[in-house]
Amino acid sequence: MSGPQIRRSQAVSAARLRDRTNKTSATDYITNTSADAQRNRLLAYLKHGSITTIDARRSLNVFQPAARVFELRHRGYNIVTHLMDSHDDLGRPHIRVALYSLIAGGAK
Repeated sequence: MSGPQIRRSQAVSAARLRDRTNKTSATDYITNTSADAQRNRLLAYLKHGSITTIDARRSLNVFQPAARVFELRHRGYNIVTHLMDSHDDLGRPHIRVALYSLIAGGAK
């Protein structure tokens, strides 16, 4: 294989995020696993809508969304958490999945 393989849904999500944040490569952008890159991806997404822990892992390649949200909160962003029941890509049920939303009036 020539490089990292990502699913089409991840590529589409990465392309949308790249367009929103002016990144040069969707693959490079989504595969950067530094905490800073994960925070940036998560924050860029939250500025346009809510996201669950399951979706943040799958679509944004944010392995520990709760940790990144914690860090963003300490940087002054007002992010609220709503717990809900959800299903993963394989249809398996999960209870108390976090849904994160950015509230206007926070940092920067």
